[in-house]
Amino acid sequence: MKHLGEIRGAMLQICKLAIKRYGILIVPLILLHLSACEINRLRSAEDLYNSGRYAGAIDELDNLISIAQNGAIATRAELIRSNCYLELGKTAVQRDNRPIAIRFLKLANSEEADLVLGQLYYDMGEEAMQQNNLPLALKYMNDIAREIPESPLMPQVILRRMNVYITEYQDRNSTWEDYKHLYDNYPNNPYEIQARYIVMQFIDTRIDYARRLLEQDYYDEAFQELFELSHYPVVEAEQINALISDVYQAQADEYIEEQNYMEADRLFRIAVQYNPEKQGEIDRRLRSITELYVQKGNSLLEDRDFEGALLHYNKTFEIIPDYLPAVEAINRLHQIQDDIRRAGSIIAEAEAMEANQKYADALSLYNQAIKLDPRPEYRSRASLMQNMVEAGKDPAGFARRILAEYRNGLILNRIAAKRNEILQEHNLNEIRDSGWKFLLSIGQYKYEARYDLLTPTQTFLYVWQINLRDRSIIPLNKLSEVLMQ
Repeated sequence: MKHLGEIRGAMLQICKLAIKRYGILIVPLILLHLSACEINRLRSAEDLYNSGRYAGAIDELDNLISIAQNGAIATRAELIRSNCYLELGKTAVQRDNRPIAIRFLKLANSEEADLVLGQLYYDMGEEAMQQNNLPLALKYMNDIAREIPESPLMPQVILRRMNVYITEYQDRNSTWEDYKHLYDNYPNNPYEIQARYIVMQFIDTRIDYARRLLEQDYYDEAFQELFELSHYPVVEAEQINALISDVYQAQADEYIEEQNYMEADRLFRIAVQYNPEKQGEIDRRLRSITELYVQKGNSLLEDRDFEGALLHYNKTFEIIPDYLPAVEAINRLHQIQDDIRRAGSIIAEAEAMEANQKYADALSLYNQAIKLDPRPEYRSRASLMQNMVEAGKDPAGFARRILAEYRNGLILNRIAAKRNEILQEHNLNEIRDSGWKFLLSIGQYKYEARYDLLTPTQTFLYVWQINLRDRSIIPLNKLSEVLMQ
């Protein structure tokens, strides 16, 4: 028989000639013949396989797979080739030729081959254990975990590996990680149950670690450790839950210090869920929070956060129904809200009076509003109205008073001091002293205050503008500015 590749080449040439001479109708017949050749080749390889001539079958199948056009035939050929490698691997295992066995079983690349390979690795690991070569035993267990993670041997592999970790290396972390994997994937498996006794030899150290995290205020880390421990049947649930409760309680105490009483309340209640024996202690702690709730509410009320204040007042009723200080505080809050609304209405009236230049009436209304709601802006408006009333009665006199009261008489005192200084150097008849003069200035409700001191050698001219509306004083020359500093 000619090589299949040569036959295929010849047939393709025939196809081309047939298409030219007879059209496309003859092509399917030729392709059918090619497929028949592949089937015959496959049957030949199967005969070799069935007769135990695996190496010859593999050569035949490799050639067929490389040129096969029929997908089903190629898939069947790959399956037979895999079985050939599997049989060769089994034979190598029987002859104790382990390197060759491992090579063939890997080439087989099938579930059945993985079972045989896994058992081979495990047996080699057992031999290493018997020889007390624990590092080598660990290597074979790792080979199974890495190459055949779905092996049914995995529970006992992990158990073996845990034994090596703890015996040879005293590696508690790796032992713990292996146990978690074992329980997460094979809970209550006989090997998992055996593994518990290994972990229970050192699990108290992990509990102590969580307790130290709590003592050092690493709450998130403590929670992470404790919640992880609580998931596995190697600790007493009551002990872990009690520690979790302690962490929640410690967090709650910190929130009390930060005046976040609502979060403290929530955490205290969770603490009781994890440790019901704390109910009495937590209840006493919560009752002590009621007063803090009211204090926090009062602080929010001063900041006009009415919603936040009311929320804190109402939280006390969840601890002590009809808590009297909270009831009184809520009544006070409602009264303040009513006063604020009334003050707003009065302010609107006052602004209308001010717009009509009825300053005395506006002042009276502003003062009424301040009694109800002493806002700084209301006080400022009342102060302006008081200035306008004073300005309307005696503007010049009011200007004098503003100047005299400026910084406790600073300007008057410094003018007097300057005059005395000049008298030390000149006779009285040499000095021209204008005295204080108050004159209308440009702009409504504004006056100028002047004071002149003249000597034979120097002239001191002081002048300021006084705004009667807001009682502000502005120097109008450099000399006056310096005097005010």
